[in-house]
Amino acid sequence: MAQLSGKVLKTVFIGLFFLTGISGCKDEYVSVIPYTPVYLDINLANRTELIPVGGYFKVNGGYGGIIIYHDGADSSQPFFAFDATCTYEISAKCSVETDGSGVAICPCCGTQYMLVFGYGSPQKGLATEPLKQYKVTYSNGRLIIKN
Repeated sequence: MAQLSGKVLKTVFIGLFFLTGISGCKDEYVSVIPYTPVYLDINLANRTELIPVGGYFKVNGGYGGIIIYHDGADSSQPFFAFDATCTYEISAKCSVETDGSGVAICPCCGTQYMLVFGYGSPQKGLATEPLKQYKVTYSNGRLIIKN
């Protein structure tokens, strides 16, 4: 009887360990911003505003527009792309704006997001989640932005 309860206990323990492992591990953070397919191929020769560190521009795409930001702090990944939708307002009509200082501000709720170092995290305001970020590949003077 002791052997049986030991085997049952071992089986239960292994099952719990397995279930915890499955539910506890996630490959990627899932943003509150609705999924919208993104694929942009941008020739930087046509976008001189991205040349200086701190340079940025906003393009159509994503859920509420995409802010492309030249950080320059990390030479292996100098460009970042964020969905311009505020993670508190979650409306395509309420897009964050930036002035090149490395901060994006939501005109609806006032949340300030830090773009520097590619974080997109809220610094002040009502939002608690970072801006949705897209993958950026930089090669031969071109940016490929996708999800």
